[in-house]
Amino acid sequence: MRIGIDIKCLRTNNSGIGRYTRSLLDALQQVDIRNEYVLFSPSPVDYDITNPKWKTVVVPTKLPGILWQQLALPLALKDEHIDVIWGPEQTIPVIGSSEIASVLTIHDFVYRRFPETMRKSVLWITRTFGGKSIKKATAIVPVSDFTKNELFHFYPKVNKDKVEVVSCAVGSAQNLSDGQTLNNAARKAQLLFVGSLEPRKNLQTLIRALEILKTRGMDIPLVMTGPRGWKNQTIKDMLSTSSVAANIEHKGFVSDEELRNLYKESAAVIFPSVYEGFGLPALEALAYGAPVLTSKGTAMESVLGDCGLYFDPKSAEDMANVIEQFWKEHKVVPEASRVALLSKYSWQNSARKLIEVFQKVHHG
Repeated sequence: MRIGIDIKCLRTNNSGIGRYTRSLLDALQQVDIRNEYVLFSPSPVDYDITNPKWKTVVVPTKLPGILWQQLALPLALKDEHIDVIWGPEQTIPVIGSSEIASVLTIHDFVYRRFPETMRKSVLWITRTFGGKSIKKATAIVPVSDFTKNELFHFYPKVNKDKVEVVSCAVGSAQNLSDGQTLNNAARKAQLLFVGSLEPRKNLQTLIRALEILKTRGMDIPLVMTGPRGWKNQTIKDMLSTSSVAANIEHKGFVSDEELRNLYKESAAVIFPSVYEGFGLPALEALAYGAPVLTSKGTAMESVLGDCGLYFDPKSAEDMANVIEQFWKEHKVVPEASRVALLSKYSWQNSARKLIEVFQKVHHG
């Protein structure tokens, strides 16, 4: 079987979907020694291939990425005799290529739930091609049970037999056996936020929560990592004028090694998003032993279960109360619960499940 993968997201995306795609590609290279893989991109991508049955094909174009996918990629798939195409970023070619089986990853439905938090260009892409991709896909792989339920909510006519959850995960170097335990005494008195500065991440409410805590005599440092994002002027203004501005440090994009160290040394990770399809940083934090304070009503409850501490993401007061309670009590997740949860999530297991989906759609 020859499997084609659209990797255009790896040109610029080093977080979110980019981390998901790279991690699954790495795992697929390790666990699949039978099938052939062809990675397609409109320009060169910095990704290391170690499996001899893998190769990259650059299909150059001046078209925007989504139009390249719809117009140029189908021809390249035929030229390379691809049996199955995998789209890891919510869209697949919907023009032509009808004889090629397709597998579509669905991360979330932000464009249906919170369209106002998205870039106009990305919103147009998902609205124009997201639904069409869902209808055309031979198989659909949501990244969580939460996203699967969202899929059935917005597309109730989707054949349930063609839907299989292939979850995000944590890398083998991060979890279970690296000796990280929930020892808050050895951690710095700081909260860590991992994510981009954009509306959906709900940073304004987090800042207001920290301001509330300051009025209660609690100055809690916040370290933020991740790209600058978009539509973030309001957030930047708050960061510069807030009464807690001196307690907030934005490091921007950091290396994987620095991120690991931040997970290990922070008292807790706070993940206040109003909507997430999975929430990979929260699971990564738990893998490094950091308690996670996060939002109710998102995928986080289905992913973390009893291993998370939850607040109402729309209420700065409730968020402040949960932070204060944690700060005073340093409630920890029992190690057995943490290990049991993390054992459910490995990229190798996700890769094997994805291979089963490839085989299923290939054999019809």
